[in-house]
Amino acid sequence: MNPLLSLTLSFFLFTFITNLPSNTAAPSQVLDIHGNPLIHGNQYFIFPASDNPTTGGLTLNKISDSECPLTVLQNNANQGLPVKFTIPESTTDNILTGTDLEIEFTEKPNCAASSKWLVFVDNTTQLNCVGIGGPENYHGVETISGKFLIVKHGSGGIYRLGFCLDSTGDCDLIGLQSFEGEGGSRLILSTFGAYSLVFVNAASLKSAAAAAQISDMR
Repeated sequence: MNPLLSLTLSFFLFTFITNLPSNTAAPSQVLDIHGNPLIHGNQYFIFPASDNPTTGGLTLNKISDSECPLTVLQNNANQGLPVKFTIPESTTDNILTGTDLEIEFTEKPNCAASSKWLVFVDNTTQLNCVGIGGPENYHGVETISGKFLIVKHGSGGIYRLGFCLDSTGDCDLIGLQSFEGEGGSRLILSTFGAYSLVFVNAASLKSAAAAAQISDMR
């Protein structure tokens, strides 16, 4: 990596670390839109908080000069891909706010080493973006080691996602940033404009779709 880029990234990460909001709320059970607890290993869609959250899910696409669709995007036009949550080194299935989590899609492109979420610094925009894959997918690109978490926001089953650095434990929230031609809004680490979202159990959504299809046939 050239010295100028290295200096830029170092300054950018310093800014990220020193402008993080604190999360002092007491941990609580994370719930889906039907009021059911989120369960470790189950599949969920992540939708924007709205009156009818069935679209606007998360997808993957290529950005910059990437040859593989590794960047996580929020796309208002479709249902997106389901995710599952894993609590590292835990014996409980209950997911609480503020708990360190691994998040991964249940599907991935063949070119990606893993479907697990990570954070990388996009060399073009200098944004901390959410993506998937492993180190072999990010040659010449800075990746940030840390864990994701869920943060309660407002009333009902509305939440936000956050990311905490392994090195210091400092955390930031996840927001959205749109760029023309990318097919959606990137999930980025952001001190301002965090993304408000809900969780929908993938099995219940499929059951509802099947019931609606049967009803239409009658």
